Amino acid sequence: MLGHMPRRDALGRGAFVVTVALVLAACAAKGPTPPPQPILRPGPTPAKSVDPEAKYADAMMAKFASDPLVMHVVQTTKLTATGDVDSLKIADTTTVDISDRNVKIHMMTKVAGKTEKVDIVVVGTSVYARVGNSRWTKQPRGAWDQPIADAIKSINPIRDATVLTYVGVETVDKRKLHHLTAARKFQWVMADGQRGTYEKFDIWVEEDGTPVLSKGKISMIGAYGIEIKGTDETRFSKFGGKIKITAPKN
Repeated sequence: MLGHMPRRDALGRGAFVVTVALVLAACAAKGPTPPPQPILRPGPTPAKSVDPEAKYADAMMAKFASDPLVMHVVQTTKLTATGDVDSLKIADTTTVDISDRNVKIHMMTKVAGKTEKVDIVVVGTSVYARVGNSRWTKQPRGAWDQPIADAIKSINPIRDATVLTYVGVETVDKRKLHHLTAARKFQWVMADGQRGTYEKFDIWVEEDGTPVLSKGKISMIGAYGIEIKGTDETRFSKFGGKIKITAPKN
């Protein structure tokens, strides 16, 4: 199929798959809860020791699994898609507001000197979408539920807290935060089902595990076998706060 289309068009299509896959925000699935141990006789339960290596990673995972989940996310992704004889630069900035089941997304993607804007708003039982400044289209939410849920999960690539190790306290933007880093490369599944690899991943959290900033180096093989590498930076705020999302007006 690739042989019947211009190389730059194929690169653009491969890049578009990645930018769409990185569009939303996320919550990680909770791990299984171990069964309680039986108490053989009355008495005080011994205090459980807390491993400082795991404390902040576990707390971070719990924040992403909040129900309801409320947060504001700004993600910046810079990618290079490389084919046999050509390459393409892609820059993507995605802003997401999540307020329980309501979601608002604004994505701006720059490819080959062209900028495309996409907006999606999910309110109640309806999904509103538009490209650029076109009129909003309205669709029932039912057909979007699974893609929305998958995309929300994709913003946090960590599925196993043991992947992270504790680095220490660092000052980021004049704030004292706890730095966690991935001890090894790990695979992750994007919103569209494609698999990528985090070559490097770091995240900074507050004392209670609230995520503030994450940075990563990513790689994957996109559509038509195109190699894609780059970086992403995600900033989180308003966890558990008040975010109002309303249906747009044309």
